Amino acid sequence: MNNANHMLLRRDLLKGLAAVPGALLLPSLRPFELLAQARVHEVKVGNNYSRGQWFFDPLAIHIQVGDTVRWLGNKWGATVTAFHPDNYNHELRIPESAEPFDSGLMGEDSRKFNTFEWTFRVPGTYDYFSRNHEVLGMIGRIVVGSPGGPAEENAPGYGAKQGRAPVFAAQAKLLGALPSSEIVSKGNIPFLRDVVQRRFPYGDLK
Repeated sequence: MNNANHMLLRRDLLKGLAAVPGALLLPSLRPFELLAQARVHEVKVGNNYSRGQWFFDPLAIHIQVGDTVRWLGNKWGATVTAFHPDNYNHELRIPESAEPFDSGLMGEDSRKFNTFEWTFRVPGTYDYFSRNHEVLGMIGRIVVGSPGGPAEENAPGYGAKQGRAPVFAAQAKLLGALPSSEIVSKGNIPFLRDVVQRRFPYGDLK
């Protein structure tokens, strides 16, 4: 890594740590020592056709600033897409200063081996979805450091008044079952397989 990249990484890390409670209680650790403690968390992208489900598992996770999430897919066609106006006009459900992410279709390029990674440098709450499976409630939540931001301040669907894309009932139902305080206390919440389903052949969601 060249000096310019070192400086950018150090700046991003310090900016994120400044907003994390307790980060300033670690004066003996230099930024790159903190970076060395960063973890990679894995989330599986799965499906169950008989139950009409595509899902992220764990459904929700708690990580720290500087950690990376790696999504592992087993089928072609899912995406990992942040709720953000830049992503297909969706409402904002990630921290305002965070960069929106979008994996594109997982498995479209075999060289990707059905994986997508993203490093989180801004604390707060991130909601994300799969573009092709929103009606099925394929959604996830990540709390980075401490909960905060638009996802905590606004109920799903608030963006309708701004002309944003709709939030489907199944998505809202799953988000309602993911209080961030519980995510932080437990570390992760597995996919809630019985909260939302529609049996094959698919009918209307109830």
